[in-house]
Amino acid sequence: MKVGSLVKYVGGATMYRDRIGIVATTYAYHPSAPHRHPHDSALVHFVGLEGKGRDEVVNVSAGRANIGKGDGLHPMAFDELEIVDESW
Repeated sequence: MKVGSLVKYVGGATMYRDRIGIVATTYAYHPSAPHRHPHDSALVHFVGLEGKGRDEVVNVSAGRANIGKGDGLHPMAFDELEIVDESW
């Protein structure tokens, strides 16, 4: 998986099911030492889901984690995604 890949969501979250998105960046999700681990996650743009789902800006003071920035990029694990086209 690489930047520019078209991907289909195949994970369990209903709002993303069967949606096609584009990979904006990839990264290693390992809080203690991300530079020593292979990339296993991606920020994916799904048209029409800006500020929703995993991209929703959450009020941290309400006790929930801030999981999104409202920038249209949704954090996804590679195993939630299926590559549709990687020819970019």
